[in-house]
Amino acid sequence: MKTILTNQQIENKILRMSFEIIESNLEERSLDLIGLEKNGFIIAEKIGECINKNSKLKVRVIKMELGKQKKTAIFSEKINKKAGTVILIDDVLKSGETIIYAIKEILNYNVRKLKTAILINRNHNIFPVGVNYVGLELSTTLEDHINVILEKEKSGAFLS
Repeated sequence: MKTILTNQQIENKILRMSFEIIESNLEERSLDLIGLEKNGFIIAEKIGECINKNSKLKVRVIKMELGKQKKTAIFSEKINKKAGTVILIDDVLKSGETIIYAIKEILNYNVRKLKTAILINRNHNIFPVGVNYVGLELSTTLEDHINVILEKEKSGAFLS
């Protein structure tokens, strides 16, 4: 496995993305950050902490789990229709399939504004998914696999 991002580089990407989110949402009072289970939620928590430290935005971090066939979604908290902006967060975007299913579920709540944040965008979208906040754009082959590990003992993004 080849290291794409070290733990420190991931933290730097998350910090930069957090400031981009703050800057583009200055007119908002609150944000709902929805992190896809498991790594998307961890990234959402880190972004939420940074936003709380560096702005007056009220941030809620919500975990979203998609069912096995991506036909159901479970949220750790109810999505607030009055939230200024909802940001869907995940670790890696390959085809866009997971994000598009997640967006479909979130749109059931008639949110006012929905944005996406991805740590690593592989640019292999087969679904028309735009990324508003991205940590790293990485061109890979379809056969390559990116594994993001966000654990205290071993963190990083690895290409295999």
